[in-house]
Amino acid sequence: MIRWPVLAALTALWLSLFAAAPAGAEELSALQKIRASGVLKVALYKNFAPFSHEGSGIDVELAAALAAKLGVRMSPLWFEADENMEDDLRNMVWKGHYLGYGPADVMMHVPIDPAYMAKVERVKFFAPYHRERYAIARQLDQLPTLDNFEPFEKFSLGIEGDTLGASVMLSADGGRYRNTIKTFRTAGEAVAALKGGTVAAVMAQQGELEGGLKGDARMAIDLPPHPILQKRQWPLGLAVKQQSDDLAQALQAAINELLADGTLKAIMQRHGVQHRQP
Repeated sequence: MIRWPVLAALTALWLSLFAAAPAGAEELSALQKIRASGVLKVALYKNFAPFSHEGSGIDVELAAALAAKLGVRMSPLWFEADENMEDDLRNMVWKGHYLGYGPADVMMHVPIDPAYMAKVERVKFFAPYHRERYAIARQLDQLPTLDNFEPFEKFSLGIEGDTLGASVMLSADGGRYRNTIKTFRTAGEAVAALKGGTVAAVMAQQGELEGGLKGDARMAIDLPPHPILQKRQWPLGLAVKQQSDDLAQALQAAINELLADGTLKAIMQRHGVQHRQP
């Protein structure tokens, strides 16, 4: 005969197992979990004006619009860019940061590049919403035209360090412009120097230049007079975990609607940026 205390313990064990894993139960999908919680967690870069900086920006407004399309609210998960995109994707999309935050449900502002995407197995890239490229902003009174790089033997050029633009300019024409190049930690700092007259021109991503200058009549923004930099253009989109198929489909549909009805274009215009079709 099984004594009562033993029987009670066995009964409790059976009930706990039944509650934890009922017959035929299936784990909720990524989209179902988001709708159940009422929150879409979105990874957003810090200090990346005009896209995401000090709680506002293009990507912040777009993320809120995407969450609204899903019927939930947006919760930003801010992060500093790591050494490379692989680190950012690991920390914010598929694993989480070793300091204990993340991952998010979706990450904004990721490159949609087929060759690169093929190398990253744990991430699904999709929904391109804007096309970015390098450009040069210049003070018109000092550089009324810019047909080549030769003026930078005399005039100072601001660049953000550790970028393709910086690498090209430091090596261009045998390094003849090294003495006039001024390196900044961010494109925003370089643009501030341009507006303050510390440098005559700045090379950076065009969206950062447009957002920083916001139509300043003293300045002009053009593509760099260099074939590699003119050719190097890339779509920006979203990233989720590889297995988050239903979430990706829902967000893709939301992006399509925001592009079609002009919402995305209007968001970008509010921040001084011209929308470029990806």
